[in-house]
Amino acid sequence: MSFDIRQLHISDNSPEARAVEHVMLAEHVGAEEAILRILRSAQPAATERNFIKEGKGLFNDPADAKILDEAVAIALEERRRPSTQALA
Repeated sequence: MSFDIRQLHISDNSPEARAVEHVMLAEHVGAEEAILRILRSAQPAATERNFIKEGKGLFNDPADAKILDEAVAIALEERRRPSTQALA
């Protein structure tokens, strides 16, 4: 993906303009290079992880999911056993 931003107007005394000016003065570069440096140093917004899509179910750790799988397997095994109680 590429972007071609020919005209970018940043209002005077805005926080953005002050940030660009700060980089220009501190690093002795022009406005365009200052903006590029600011963009390069920007951190992407944190996204909420989806453990189900990652194949981890509702758990962060695969070991936790394994423990639950074993517990479910034991419960199903118990359910399949014939009852030892006599019907009245």
